[in-house]
Amino acid sequence: MIDLHLHLDGSLSKQDFIHLATIQNIKLPFDYEKLMSVDNDCKSLEQYLTCFDLPLSLLQTKEAISYAFYSLVNRLYKKGYIYVEIRFAPSLHTNKGLNQFEVVTASLEGLEEALVGKNNFNANIILCTMRHNDEKTNLETVRVASKFKGTHVVAIDLAGAEALHDCFYYKNVFEEARKNKLHITIHAGEATVSEEVNRAISLGAKRIGHGVKFKLSEENIELVKNLNIGFEFCPTSNIQTKSLKSYEDNPIVNFLNNDILVSVNSDNMSVSNTDVYKEFTHLYKHLKLSKEQIYRLLINAKDMAFVPNEEKELIKKEIDAKFEDFYQNITK
Repeated sequence: MIDLHLHLDGSLSKQDFIHLATIQNIKLPFDYEKLMSVDNDCKSLEQYLTCFDLPLSLLQTKEAISYAFYSLVNRLYKKGYIYVEIRFAPSLHTNKGLNQFEVVTASLEGLEEALVGKNNFNANIILCTMRHNDEKTNLETVRVASKFKGTHVVAIDLAGAEALHDCFYYKNVFEEARKNKLHITIHAGEATVSEEVNRAISLGAKRIGHGVKFKLSEENIELVKNLNIGFEFCPTSNIQTKSLKSYEDNPIVNFLNNDILVSVNSDNMSVSNTDVYKEFTHLYKHLKLSKEQIYRLLINAKDMAFVPNEEKELIKKEIDAKFEDFYQNITK
């Protein structure tokens, strides 16, 4: 019911693909449905990321971007979500002449239109800088995010092939983000080493995307607890990218036992053929999570959300109101 780590381009539905191709007179590959997702035979994060090529080709106009946000927010609401943060990289949507400011404007138009009339539900946007981008392009993403502060744009991320460069390569980008008082989350500790999480924290990250490789040494536990760092776990995609071998290998229980903020997220609904309900179901089945642990994970997600405390209190009321139904749904 809460998803803090959800990529737009990895979450288009089959109907989205058809609609976006039709309105732009683009012919989809005959096997486009196979290109939408991966399975457990995926060999690496790099292979996983190739699934984004087709959806990105369909998201290069204002109309397409607005529609994609509108469609995704509506689908999430119908599924019973309370709060979501949708992330995407505006720099990857400029191939047909849009600039990053125009891309984000289009995203907000679609998201805000979808939110009209939806009570007890909210959605925000995280803008991704990319590990393969040059510094100028990533700095532009940060500056665009700064221009939209106070809207539904709530944070900056660093995404892409983690092995390409370590976090310190982007220190100027995150110095700019900190200067503009932007919330920061960074993909780290997914495909590389535990130390990448430490680097991300030193650059100002308050949340870590994935982070399953993070070693829970006494020193590291003290670090993340003192700084109130949250971890955005995405169980199924971590298996598909070979970050983990199985759901049983997921360290989420160890994080909970050490009182570290950790949440359950989908990453990419279409690429990984999942959603938050499925992710909780997998963890309940394979790790035997207790009812109390499942509730704690939802409260953690609320605490980690990039929203004011007043909104967090409203989110908690919705969690409490819907928890029994949610629990029955994922444990049946």
